[in-house]
Amino acid sequence: MSKVPEENKMIKIITGQNDFQRSLALQLTISEFSLEYGDLSIERLDAQEAEYEDIYNSITSLPFLVNKKLIILIEPSKNKEFVEKISEINNLVSDSIDVIIYEPNLDKRSTYYKTLKKMPNYQEYPVLGPNELTSWILKYVSDSASKISYSDANLLIDRVGSNQLTIMNELDKMLLYTTNIDKKVIEAMTDSIPNSTIFQLLDSAFRGDQKSVIKLYDQQKQQKVDAAQIMALIIWQIHILAVIKSSGSKNSSSISRSSKISYNIVEKGLRLLSQIDSNELLEIINKAQKLDIQLKTTSIDQDEAVLYFLITIRK
Repeated sequence: MSKVPEENKMIKIITGQNDFQRSLALQLTISEFSLEYGDLSIERLDAQEAEYEDIYNSITSLPFLVNKKLIILIEPSKNKEFVEKISEINNLVSDSIDVIIYEPNLDKRSTYYKTLKKMPNYQEYPVLGPNELTSWILKYVSDSASKISYSDANLLIDRVGSNQLTIMNELDKMLLYTTNIDKKVIEAMTDSIPNSTIFQLLDSAFRGDQKSVIKLYDQQKQQKVDAAQIMALIIWQIHILAVIKSSGSKNSSSISRSSKISYNIVEKGLRLLSQIDSNELLEIINKAQKLDIQLKTTSIDQDEAVLYFLITIRK
């Protein structure tokens, strides 16, 4: 019996800290495979619970009663032996078997991450930037034949954070109630991020209150907000500050009307801007942009880097 050509198998890596897009990519891959080969051809393995032998048997055994098999490995980075043998995976995987390596949060300093990134079907989904996230909200609501304003989209981010999956769930909840999502609906149907907020974090950083910065940052971590999400919210808040500063006005109502940013967010922004001048704001923007690029492209301790940025934000 002749061997099936190697291109008949595929190893896809799905990773990144954008829960929504990462989960969507996984579901789309599964759906496409299921349509062609059926549900019986799909197997999931939680690598944290499975033994390496189970993983090995799944990816090396030929499909049975189906033409092709899809193996989904959930967080195989938790399996030490799999990590050690990752460079051999292309040779281990049987022909006519597709493998998805699903890793929500990879350590970019690790050899494992660097090996995966070199693979041809590596897909990484980072958190969206401020403008991208606002645009996505507007499109998501519009695609649902409903309405939300630019300022109210920003208000939603300010209340529930920048996690796209969380925002989608909140939007779906509101869309069941109304086709016109406005400030009243958002404030009535969503809970504001508890205890500490990014505004408070930046306020403490601008005042040079290191103890408060560390305490508030720890609270964010306790709420399961990772470093990339915290940085995305910081960048969003700094973006708002830049818009407010560029307006040339100190009147909250006027700025809110012209920028389409909610009045409450403008008020908070003006309080932050009262502590710094234009040159300092520009320097903070440049620092934030550089750190954002570092977080997305280099192997650094993300929590340490973001916390250092906040502590030294005015130095």
